[in-house]
Amino acid sequence: MSPHASMEPMLLDRVTVYGNSESGEHAARLKETSLSVAPGEWLTVVGVNGSGKSTLARLLAGLVPEAMEGIVRRGFAGEGACPIVLQQPKAQLFGETPREEMGFALEWRGIPASEMKSTAEEALHRVGLAPLADEPWERLSGGQQQLAAIAAATACAAPLLVLDEATSMLDEEHRDIVLRAVREIHGKGTSVVWVTQRLDEVGPEDRVVAIGEGWVIYDGGGREFMYGSAALPVSPCLRAGLRLPYLTELALELRRMGKLSDPLPMTEREWLENWGNVSHGNNNIAAK
Repeated sequence: MSPHASMEPMLLDRVTVYGNSESGEHAARLKETSLSVAPGEWLTVVGVNGSGKSTLARLLAGLVPEAMEGIVRRGFAGEGACPIVLQQPKAQLFGETPREEMGFALEWRGIPASEMKSTAEEALHRVGLAPLADEPWERLSGGQQQLAAIAAATACAAPLLVLDEATSMLDEEHRDIVLRAVREIHGKGTSVVWVTQRLDEVGPEDRVVAIGEGWVIYDGGGREFMYGSAALPVSPCLRAGLRLPYLTELALELRRMGKLSDPLPMTEREWLENWGNVSHGNNNIAAK
């Protein structure tokens, strides 16, 4: 991020976005939404299909909606669109090959011609596409096309990066590659909006916004989103219409049995820290 860039947050103030539904009706896709995104923040957006999360993602990326009410102040993200990766790669690929796609993306971002080749090679290598850089799209799978879109979006620094279910077409190996690459970019100061239905991608310390029928129904921490709290006895995950992951259900059951106490584990490391005590029947596991 440029040292001269604005450090003001992006703000949505009572924003409603309208669009045509499948039945042809002019309906609100996002309703009375107010939230902020800070410079350098990681924001995970979740919700079922049709909930409005993709509408929110596009709005945050700076893509102008068909009709909108409310106020949007883009702050640190600046005017114009930021890099965005959509769920369906064909909707955003303009080149004929991954290498050509990189050229379009880097030219749009204003990268000097002298730096384009090395920047493109590094980005393609990061996602494992360097050997396929000159293959036409028809010879690449949907997942490989998605990797090309991700490489183009993450090739160089930007104040904000939006990924709308970007890993939905990827196998576990490539999903992990993408997650590591985006976390690395985030660590360098880029704000990330990560839209997903894959709840194992939700981190316990992540800020999570859940969308339901166009409304923001939860805005808080990842652990509370999964497990709820004294103030939220029903898991916000369930309120959003999503199914709890197996390990989340297991942790809740172990807590009911007196074998786990809060904070309940989410990550592999947290489970490993707790599992020895659980397997030995320790009913008084200390909070980590």
